Amino acid sequence: MGVPAYDHRAGGQHSIKVDVEKLWKLRVNQGLTQRELARKAGISNATLSKIEHGRSARPPTLKKLADVLGVEPVDLLPRR
Repeated sequence: MGVPAYDHRAGGQHSIKVDVEKLWKLRVNQGLTQRELARKAGISNATLSKIEHGRSARPPTLKKLADVLGVEPVDLLPRR
């Protein structure tokens, strides 16, 4: 699979590029709004919006989203 794409702008903590299309499809297919998914994942709606618009996610955030969506965090990464 290779090494995830890291974004080093997160104040010393690595961020990981997310497959935004897959994240969006999973959310919509489960009938969740951004606000609902953010609340269930314990993150802000603004954070989720930024991720869905291409901003990288920190590993704990990626794990929270994956848990709510019923997938593994690796499933939210872009295919290489």
